[in-house]
Amino acid sequence: MARYNPSADLSPLYETMDRLRTDCLINDGSLLSPGRSLWTADNFAGLQRTYVQNLDAGDGNFFEKLKAQLSDSTSDGRCLMAELIWLLYAFQRSDVAPSTKDQKVREVWSWSGGELQPEVAALTDPVLQGVGRAGQGYNNNKWRELVLLITAMQDLKAKPENERRHLVSDGEAFASWMDVHVEGDNRQLRHILPFLFFPDDYERISAASNKRDILVGFGAASPAEVRSMSFVELDAALVTLRKELEAKHGSRVDFYEGDFRTVWQKPKKKKKTSAQEMNEDEVVPPWNNHELNTIFYGPPGTGKTFSTARRAVEICLGQAPEDPIAMRQAYNQLVKDERIGFVTFHQSYTYEDFVEGLRPRPMASGAGFTLEPEAGIFKIMAERASEQQGNHVLIIDEINRANISKVLGELITLLESDKRMGASAATTVTLPYSKSAFCLPRNLYILGTMNTADRSISLLDTALRRRFVFEELPPDMSILVDIELDDSALDLAAVLTSINQRLIYFLGEDAQIGHAWFMEAKTKADLDRIMAFKVIPLLREYFHDDLERVRIVLGGGDGFLSRSQLPVPNGAEGYAEDRYRYSDIYREEGAYPEEAYITLLDRS
Repeated sequence: MARYNPSADLSPLYETMDRLRTDCLINDGSLLSPGRSLWTADNFAGLQRTYVQNLDAGDGNFFEKLKAQLSDSTSDGRCLMAELIWLLYAFQRSDVAPSTKDQKVREVWSWSGGELQPEVAALTDPVLQGVGRAGQGYNNNKWRELVLLITAMQDLKAKPENERRHLVSDGEAFASWMDVHVEGDNRQLRHILPFLFFPDDYERISAASNKRDILVGFGAASPAEVRSMSFVELDAALVTLRKELEAKHGSRVDFYEGDFRTVWQKPKKKKKTSAQEMNEDEVVPPWNNHELNTIFYGPPGTGKTFSTARRAVEICLGQAPEDPIAMRQAYNQLVKDERIGFVTFHQSYTYEDFVEGLRPRPMASGAGFTLEPEAGIFKIMAERASEQQGNHVLIIDEINRANISKVLGELITLLESDKRMGASAATTVTLPYSKSAFCLPRNLYILGTMNTADRSISLLDTALRRRFVFEELPPDMSILVDIELDDSALDLAAVLTSINQRLIYFLGEDAQIGHAWFMEAKTKADLDRIMAFKVIPLLREYFHDDLERVRIVLGGGDGFLSRSQLPVPNGAEGYAEDRYRYSDIYREEGAYPEEAYITLLDRS
């Protein structure tokens, strides 16, 4: 069945779409505020006037422009727009996080002067998790998709109820009706809406090009035949193909899953002697919604390394397995396939290590040596990506620990998307040691991690900051809420929250401790070891071995670090300040008393 998804249970979304069909498309109700009348012909006519006929297609933030365009809209019109934004987001999975969807929908609704209820069924994570990727083109052209949606819904609302009921209950009729309102081949809602309303009859595919590639890849049609097919014919051919494959394999089929995907989306390797000999049109990055250059930043223990590995797999394969073990296996295989490279920056890392430098080579005579250029990992990964199809990823761990301006040198310019190979302003530089021409391919992604405890983002070179997208990974206490220790009632989330509140007070947000350190705790003994060997050493580093301040962060009592006053030396009476010896209770007794945590949590 097309509603089958290997990554998640999508029934909450499908149930919500059924409610949208009945309450809003057939009737004139509201998805987010039941009882209101929002999906009316008058309200769509108002959006046609205030939005469609008042388009701002220039540069700028979509939502800032949308708010200005709706300045003359009614309160109901703005609420209706919020529900249309929900529908635009409904398909997207991983492109836009559920929390972002919820935030943006509520933001648009607030322009009406009111607020949505805290609990809205259609704004829960199971509903908002999405179906599949729609790509960066969909995000960049939301305004075009919105025009299609408003125009189509205005036409639907002008029809008698019995005709509306027929259109939204017959998949083929609905898709054919949608075709009437589609201009060009790139409107993805034409593919998204039929699937969302009729998941048994349509595939979770948002691009016509993918539908054609699948039919050709499985031998269901020739390239010439798919080019001549209408959207309706493409959809019908895909349903037939899926049913044939399900009968053959005896299982449900998803065209983006595992071996099925490799049939129609095969990487093609092309050997070249050097990057400058490449035809710039030959290597085209596969459809992908991720930014070319991204830095994950946050305090220690927030899962930056894992998030980077998952993103790398998503970039290379289109999606990453939900299971962490399967995800790690996919990552390791991509490393073996040389599609993912990894390097850790440090204070002495140089341009010669990263890009290319001169290295000594013994002379053939055996007497002496000569200096020859040797490629660093950045050049190696760029050449690999230039020589073959498929996305490649270079991960730079601890990217802020090196002098990045010196490590990248003149190549910092090439990171920009419009300076990449084949782009509008493609730039080629001559490398200083090999004297070879170098241009960065469009299918090489750069992912970095940055520990904010080491250095603030504000201290990074401005040129670097504007070439990277920064994604924050703060501590997430919700991940710890459901973890219960086998032999203790201690609340891990509360313990970490208490420590972080004190760290924020003394050192600021960047010095917090992440949730990842606590996720593997199963017993109180596990928690004690985490405190003794991870948390307390980090706190000592933060406070430069000022153990009194470490003790304060840990609650101020003797439960973690005991304190005993040192005797005043002879002759120093009346002059010396009080001084103390500190002892780690774990080092002495092999465990911390549970009362230590109670004190930390300020509970008696």
